[in-house]
Amino acid sequence: MFFILVILQCVNITKSGMKGFVNSIIEAWSEAWEKPTFRLSFLLAMLSFSIFPWKAAAYFQWIQQREGIILNDFVLELIPSKNVSYPIFSIIYCTVIYLIIRLLATPKTFLWFAWAFNLETVFRFLTIYFVALNPPSGIVDLHDPVATLFIYGENMTITKDLFFSGHTATMVFACYFLPLKKEKNLALILTFMLVMLLLIQHVHYTIDIIMAPLFTLMAIRITKMWTKN
Repeated sequence: MFFILVILQCVNITKSGMKGFVNSIIEAWSEAWEKPTFRLSFLLAMLSFSIFPWKAAAYFQWIQQREGIILNDFVLELIPSKNVSYPIFSIIYCTVIYLIIRLLATPKTFLWFAWAFNLETVFRFLTIYFVALNPPSGIVDLHDPVATLFIYGENMTITKDLFFSGHTATMVFACYFLPLKKEKNLALILTFMLVMLLLIQHVHYTIDIIMAPLFTLMAIRITKMWTKN
């Protein structure tokens, strides 16, 4: 379903003219870039974003060597673990690409999303630090080539980045920031699908997934106060 929506979006762009679509984005960003406050906020957001990959590998490798507790998760006990990595990656990365394409047309909303994502990442770093967990029983390693390259590093497999679920948080961003109701509804369906896949893979406890929307919406609300002024 999501791939159909992506195709339809591309078709709409083609009908209206790819050149017109690109020009509208350039015009919107040119107008926004004329404002010093936007320029400063955007550059700071990108700088903040670039810091995470720089420090993340050492941080997560330290987290992986730390001992935590194993939670008694009755939901996972009911679900046999299987490798569903490909559907998980398909949903996540296609959603992210589509969301970014949609946000490019509205620079102020893109900036809001960028700061919200940065703050959500800070929240996640902190919660992972303070809530030391060992991976669930029956976990199937989720090898994410993009995350391995830019975040985790290649020295070891990371399985203890648990509380809260970054995958779920990403889908919450899509549900919130996609502009059309039909897009939000589709993103919500994909979010439920992703949640089920994460539980089947046993890469997160149920509480990791439940708490992700709370922290993500908190980041969205907080950043709205300084990016929407």
